[in-house]
Amino acid sequence: MERGFSGRRLLAAVALAALCAGLGGAPAQARENYAIVVGVTDYPNLPKNNWLIGPRNDAIMVREYLTTRSPVKFDAGNVAILADDVEDAKEPTLASILSSLDAVAEKVESGDFLYLQFSGHGFQQTAADPSTETDGLDEIFLPKDTGRWVDRSKGMPNVLTDDAVGDALDRIRGKGAFVWVVFDACHSGTATRAAPLEDVQERKVDADALGMPAEVLTEGAATRDLGAREAPVEEIGSTGAAPAAQGGLVAFFAAQTNETTPEMPLPRGAENATRYGLFTHTIFSKLAENPNITYRQLAEGILQHYASINRTSTTPLFEGDLDAPVFGTSLDEFVPQWPITVKPDGVTVSGGLLNRLVPGSRLAIVEKPGDATEDAIGVLEVKSADNFSSRVAVAREEEPAAVSGTPEGRAKVRSLGDIPEGAYARLTEAQFDFTLTVAKPEMSDAYYDKIGLVDGILEKIAADDTTQLRIELVEPGAPADLRLALLAESDLDGASFDASGDPALWFLPESGELSLADGQRPPSVVMVSDDQEAIGEAVEHYLTRVYRATNLARIGSASEYGADEIDVSFTLKRAENGEAVPISSTDLPTGVPGDRVSVRATNNTGTAVDINVLYVGSDYSITFMAKERLQPSATLDREFLEFTEDSYGRELMVAIVSEAKPLTPTLDLGFLAQDGLRSVHRGSGPESVADLIQNMGMGSATRAAKAVGGGGEQRQRGAVMLYPMQTVPKS
Repeated sequence: MERGFSGRRLLAAVALAALCAGLGGAPAQARENYAIVVGVTDYPNLPKNNWLIGPRNDAIMVREYLTTRSPVKFDAGNVAILADDVEDAKEPTLASILSSLDAVAEKVESGDFLYLQFSGHGFQQTAADPSTETDGLDEIFLPKDTGRWVDRSKGMPNVLTDDAVGDALDRIRGKGAFVWVVFDACHSGTATRAAPLEDVQERKVDADALGMPAEVLTEGAATRDLGAREAPVEEIGSTGAAPAAQGGLVAFFAAQTNETTPEMPLPRGAENATRYGLFTHTIFSKLAENPNITYRQLAEGILQHYASINRTSTTPLFEGDLDAPVFGTSLDEFVPQWPITVKPDGVTVSGGLLNRLVPGSRLAIVEKPGDATEDAIGVLEVKSADNFSSRVAVAREEEPAAVSGTPEGRAKVRSLGDIPEGAYARLTEAQFDFTLTVAKPEMSDAYYDKIGLVDGILEKIAADDTTQLRIELVEPGAPADLRLALLAESDLDGASFDASGDPALWFLPESGELSLADGQRPPSVVMVSDDQEAIGEAVEHYLTRVYRATNLARIGSASEYGADEIDVSFTLKRAENGEAVPISSTDLPTGVPGDRVSVRATNNTGTAVDINVLYVGSDYSITFMAKERLQPSATLDREFLEFTEDSYGRELMVAIVSEAKPLTPTLDLGFLAQDGLRSVHRGSGPESVADLIQNMGMGSATRAAKAVGGGGEQRQRGAVMLYPMQTVPKS
């Protein structure tokens, strides 16, 4: 698959031969850290409806993180911001971008580090040297002064090509500096938005807006699509030894070439939320939660988050030395805690929304950062928060202690004046919201009665506390995990002559997009009948599927095993030629009917673990595949799945690992694949991944908390691992 600014083409441009010789060595500690952050919002030469808002905010947030929150030091003078209406920033023109890259190339030395980000629009145009591109097209990023298309030979003035970026990175890496480059940009998408979204904009631009004839891209798109099904991602630079002077490279891309990436108010549902690129915001949210991770772990966290919010129309891509530590340095064990600042106007902590602190979050007060959580002297509650800080208050005594290790009666801090100087606030519980937010279908005169019927069904399901799911209904266009649309296929723009005219209730992802292409068709319930009971059963059935599938991803952020403790791998075996293709957690291989999948899992810990394997289909179905108790050093090696012609689309292999309790049966999560009502059990809060999944699957809780810090009691560990792939028909 040719990905350009959203894939491997950039890596080919940055001296692929040198990369294949080895990206293996990341510096243990960068001597100097540099950053260039480009955020393009205004495009004076393009129609105003193509202007953006989020890239400016991306630049501000990234600068604040790098200069005030990063685990490694970024001097403000080493962070170049190219964005409009940002203090101490340059205009994001082509000349400014190139001069900033030149300046860093002149300054860097061996062992230095460069963070490079591009937020804005991307596109394609006829390649200056067609021999370098298999589809004859250059991938380009659009600076502020991008001009309208001239002709095939001249293209668009003042655009940044993949080759220009590659040349600059070659010079920087040639001096031994490590580069992490992020592209939060895209240029195309084929799906139709069938459900409204408020204040959400895709970072894409059409050929018409650039003055480019559509046929310029047609041939290249056809070439790209022919290769799209057979594009296993290689581990670039995974073998060999790098030349002594050659620096490493990691590249993060917000989307594939034929997809879009959005900007929207974030965090979702937060009061007065600011519009950011979803990709950028997710990257720095995950880093704020835990900076002591590798690029691969960061990539996995991003994919898990996208799955948890049901963002299926965008596929981030990750290339390069993914097993290097982020920012090139390994930290001690990370503890989510922040110094408490007491001032006359209130109390704050230097952790905020990006650290998963929201109003109502509880924090344990410890006198010193090295104190054990069970020695906490009080509890704070978050009252308000922005990206990097929170205003807090002492939790009221009559409220139950809601943090691990702070039993009632031990608290010494009962007012702000009791907080000792130098105290820290520690997050001790990860919060999980198991509520599925559902946007109701937009009202339509053509289907007024049927939409009213659906609204009534949804209200009934939401009010029923005996169901296997918990949903919150919101108005059309509001932030939601799932969007409903009621329309016929023939209502869609570009519908075929034989498209069905029967109205149907469509279950759409967070993006609200609907495509009838092979592998992308969303589930639906045909609404030719007015049988409320039958329709209600079908709607609840689909909602339950979505509820369970998305919540599995939410629990994924609770994983507690180290990368070397539980070794899980999935392999795709092609029916056509027997080729074995690894299914990496950061790749998206393609399978066709007849291909088979096997799993291999090894327990490298000193205690027994239970492993369950699930298959989540593109229609949100969950199929239980296997369960096994693995003793220390034991291995599960099993072929468990063959793809059929029943459905196509985005699929997930899910491995759920839980530390086994002595003298208990093997954990069996087969109930997740069962339909129908189950009894509801309400009890004490969940303490392990297994408990969380039990509660989520039963629908017995809308929210839950799980301990993340140290405590006096040994906790049962667990992990949820996601491995995405795509299934398509045979060509």
